[in-house]
Amino acid sequence: MEIRFILLAFAMTFLAGSMQAQSYSEQEVVIKIVGHEEGAIATDSMQLAGTLTVPKDAKGKVPAVILITGSGAQGRDEDVFGHKPFKVIANYLSSNGYAVLRCDDRGVGESTGDIEHATTLDFATDVEFQLRYLQKRQDLGIDPNRIYLFGHSEGATVAAIVAAHSRQTDHPVAGVIMLGGAGLDGKTTLLQQNEDIFRLRGLPDSLISRRLACMRDLFAVCDTIHLGVGVDTIKTLNMAFRPLFKKHSAGLSREQKVETGLTSVECYGWAVSMSKPWLMTFLSLNPAGYIAQLPCPLLAIGGEKDCQVAAKPNLAAIEAACQTGGVPCQTLLLKDINHLGQLLSAESTGAVDEYAKLGQAPSDRVLLPILNWLQQQK
Repeated sequence: MEIRFILLAFAMTFLAGSMQAQSYSEQEVVIKIVGHEEGAIATDSMQLAGTLTVPKDAKGKVPAVILITGSGAQGRDEDVFGHKPFKVIANYLSSNGYAVLRCDDRGVGESTGDIEHATTLDFATDVEFQLRYLQKRQDLGIDPNRIYLFGHSEGATVAAIVAAHSRQTDHPVAGVIMLGGAGLDGKTTLLQQNEDIFRLRGLPDSLISRRLACMRDLFAVCDTIHLGVGVDTIKTLNMAFRPLFKKHSAGLSREQKVETGLTSVECYGWAVSMSKPWLMTFLSLNPAGYIAQLPCPLLAIGGEKDCQVAAKPNLAAIEAACQTGGVPCQTLLLKDINHLGQLLSAESTGAVDEYAKLGQAPSDRVLLPILNWLQQQK
């Protein structure tokens, strides 16, 4: 495989886009979300703040892309480990003729709202309002019938939810792009993530098996335990989890317990995490159900060295869901690419602690197929 030639081609393509960096305008936007709106999911009053980049001197109506962040509190640029992936994507796509909207998550940056108790479904609500906002911005030349959703990581699931729901509206989403997105349910994804990350840390299979077995037991307990009104959820879960941690850490040294995450501190941490609506919703969600209902084509990109959302099984699940629903689908498994879409160096493994040391996120190898796919849509 002539890697040098391929990289040079990608680099030249991105350089061409970068040289057009002044070919779009940039404006700050505020999107009001007040109560329930017909056709959208109910939500509390709040506002989302973001940046909208629009190509200058466009001929005809302009297609648009909404960027949807991954899990955790994220600003509009999806700042992570010193990188600004969404700023890179917005610059690239707007330099090539696409309006791009990227917003701070609710409760982050200049956006208001409660992120502490928000779930994936709440984030889908927020994106629905962003979609409606863009559809109304025909004064900027935005084509309401050519709005695409780009979701990274958890944002890919959000994109699928919003696009599936849009099939009931006058202006369905025109296409969905998933980078590092899941096609498998939340429990399977989290188990696979833990297995991959701990294996990269050098943990032996025997200890990894203990951790995964403990996690499965935690999930099972949460499926059956009753958490009524007035119950101290964290205390109740912690008490229920203790016997499981004791069982799966039996016979391990103190050092092994720490390495495997089977300590009392970790037990309490799981209780705190699983008391939050976000994790419980994430575990129960199955993206495949939404993907099968998409009213539009799908591009799914996975990095072969993604340790957070394993690319091969998830791309396979996405393809299967698309076949079930008759959704036009293209999947790409990219060699030497991690969860942020970065190109790995020869000595890199894909581990999370390498993100800050690597180059542009996402790399040109990810950006070009996204642009090519968008340009092929009608």
